[in-house]
Amino acid sequence: MDKKEAEDFIQQCLVDNEKKKPKDRLSRKNIVDILTIDFSIPVATAYRYYQDASNLYRWEQSKPDPSKQIKDAKDEILSSVLDEANSCLQAADTSGYFKGIELYSKLLTRFKKQ
Repeated sequence: MDKKEAEDFIQQCLVDNEKKKPKDRLSRKNIVDILTIDFSIPVATAYRYYQDASNLYRWEQSKPDPSKQIKDAKDEILSSVLDEANSCLQAADTSGYFKGIELYSKLLTRFKKQ
């Protein structure tokens, strides 16, 4: 087993651990033992592979969700348009307020369709 295969195996173990109850999960020692006993990888190397795969796994888990980023951007746009409309109302600019509310309504409808 080469490094890539070992790291893929560790990644799969970490993903499988998510679905298991805490008492049924494989610990770092269990995974390293599997690598050393079943695949004849030296202990120090197995721990190093585990650390590399674990870091990669945590990094992938911390990546922001693209659909959440899009939703947050849409919410920010809608909030900005509504704030501007409200500022027009505060300045007694009713035509600006109605234009802002109309734009807000159109954007809200468009964002809901996507």
